[in-house]
Amino acid sequence: MLKATTQVQSSEVHGSGLNDELIAVKLINNELFELIMSHRIHPTVNCEPRTSQPELQEKNLPRTKNVVLKMSIRLPIEIKISPFLLDHRFEGKAVLPAVEAMQLLALSTQNYLPDTDVRFIENAKFDKFLYIEPDTPSVEAFNEIELFKNGCITAKLITKKRSKNAGITRIKEHVVLQFSDKKPDINAPPLDIFSAGDKGCFNIQSDKLYKDLVPFGPSYQNIKGTLPVSEKGAMANIHAPRTGSGDDSAMPLGSPFPLDAAFHAACAWGQRYMSVVGFPVGFDKRLVVQPTQPGDSYTGYIIPVKTSPDLLIFDIYIYDVNGVLRESILGVQMRDVSAGRMKPPGWVVQSYCSA
Repeated sequence: MLKATTQVQSSEVHGSGLNDELIAVKLINNELFELIMSHRIHPTVNCEPRTSQPELQEKNLPRTKNVVLKMSIRLPIEIKISPFLLDHRFEGKAVLPAVEAMQLLALSTQNYLPDTDVRFIENAKFDKFLYIEPDTPSVEAFNEIELFKNGCITAKLITKKRSKNAGITRIKEHVVLQFSDKKPDINAPPLDIFSAGDKGCFNIQSDKLYKDLVPFGPSYQNIKGTLPVSEKGAMANIHAPRTGSGDDSAMPLGSPFPLDAAFHAACAWGQRYMSVVGFPVGFDKRLVVQPTQPGDSYTGYIIPVKTSPDLLIFDIYIYDVNGVLRESILGVQMRDVSAGRMKPPGWVVQSYCSA
């Protein structure tokens, strides 16, 4: 999987046996030090010389009622580009999957704030694609963490690009999300809510799904067999592949592939019933009850909550083969991000109209 590296530098500290307090004092003033230690931040230390370090800023800016931003930290992230990532595309160009971006932010934040529960995410927004150029070994990005007095932690995946001519540095904000320790109660649907034999159910074969509806490469073709869809939703048989790119099981959010495949099923539903090729642009809540594992199979239930040509909203539940809920994603927002260039193929829409 992708790896996020948090870097902290102090030119005055050498050797081993360092304590967190000493490093923190070298980096920040006393007030920020007290705040950081109250959140039990433990920087990752490497005594090798570094060329970059977190940018820490003290702020006192009102954001929402009774919520005040206390401090922001910008952590460098090196995104290693494994070949399988090139299979995730938008209009033929490779883009970083939203599920991988969430994994990066979770890992980076957890490395810096070990006591943060990154398995409950709120108010996620996927604002801009992070395009991956061919033959790129890695991408430099940042995790901009904001700590609020009410305990909320916001993480943003951003990139910087400097204009060669004008000399202006532009910052792109790709993903924004919040980590919270206030876990919601999940009212999961019964497992028999869908059946491939239901009246009015339309079955989409996985080869047709990935040829015509979700044209991703092999690494992201993880809905297997038949995808039954009906007005009630969709039920996807999902396999989480092993990528061979590292310790997949160590990722805090589990394998990214099951949720990504569930997005494919939601996209297919939108094409079938709303004539919309929708991409995920955010969600309200994601709770990882037990991280999914590479090599295992899962069932994804995709339930439409509110739909219109401008915005599709779904709830998604992912179960293992024993019927145990592994994660839920509520209020998934999907819309056309191609400015109308992408259209569903005739066979998926026309079949519905003639049913």
